[in-house]
Amino acid sequence: MALRYPLNQQTSGAPFVLFTAFKAKYTTGAQAIGIHGGESAAMYVPSGFAVSDIMRYESSSPGLAGGIAENMLNGNNDYSGQDVMDVAGQGVGAAVQAAVGAAATLLTGGGGGVLAATAAQGSAAAAQSIYSKRKQQAMNPNEFMLFKAPGVRAFQFTFNMVPSSSGESDEVIKIVKFFREKMYPTLAASSLVYNFPEVFSVIFKNIEGIPKIAESALTNATVTYNPNSMSYFKHGNRPVEIVLALSFQELMPLSAANIKDGF
Repeated sequence: MALRYPLNQQTSGAPFVLFTAFKAKYTTGAQAIGIHGGESAAMYVPSGFAVSDIMRYESSSPGLAGGIAENMLNGNNDYSGQDVMDVAGQGVGAAVQAAVGAAATLLTGGGGGVLAATAAQGSAAAAQSIYSKRKQQAMNPNEFMLFKAPGVRAFQFTFNMVPSSSGESDEVIKIVKFFREKMYPTLAASSLVYNFPEVFSVIFKNIEGIPKIAESALTNATVTYNPNSMSYFKHGNRPVEIVLALSFQELMPLSAANIKDGF
C-alpha cells in the first residue's frame, strides 16, 4: 500500500497525485505512464499547480554578407563590385565565408567571382560600414529566430503537512524519507561509481483536465520543519508542521504527438 497524506487520501474520493519510484526506462516518445511496481506515495493535489511548456529558439543574423548573397541570388544587387572588393583582405568567420561562398557557386560570370572573393577574404562588419557611409543608412541585420528544440518540462509540488494524529505523524516522516532516499544514487559494489537513482511516475487521480507527466527525475527536495512555530507533538517530540517542496524534471523532451496524447 502506498504511503499517503492525509491518511484517508485514497479512500475519501478527493483528487490526489500518486508518485511511484522505479528504475528509469527512458521510454521512446515519453509514452510510458502508469504504475511501475515500485514504492509509492499518494499526496493531496496542492493548489496552484503549474504546467509550463517551453521552446528553445536562438537568434540568427546573417547580416550584410547574407544580404549580399540573397540580393545577388535574386538578381537585385544593391552593391557595386567595388563595394564588395573593398572588404577583401579583412577576414571573416568561417560561417560567413561558407554562406557567401555557397551563394557564389550559384552565380556565373563576374558576380560569382566577386562574391567568392568576399567569402574568402571579406568582412561583414567592414561591408556594413561601407554601405552605411555611402548610403547614410543603417543596415538591417536580418535577424530572425531559429527553432532549436523543445525544452524539458519541470514541475514543482509544495505540500504543507500538519499531522492530526500520531499515526499521520509517523506517515509524514516516512513520506519525507521516501522522497529523499529515492532521489539519491547508490554506490556500486566497488564504491568507484554511482548507480543512477530511481525516477518517478507522477499520476493525477480522481481529477480530469491536468496534462499527464512523463517519467521524471526528482531534482530537488526541500523540507522545512515548523515554518510558523517551534511547536512539537508530545508524542515523539515531532514537528507539528512539515513543508515538503519537490522539483521534478521529465527525462525526455516531448513532441506535438505527446501533447495530443494528453501530456
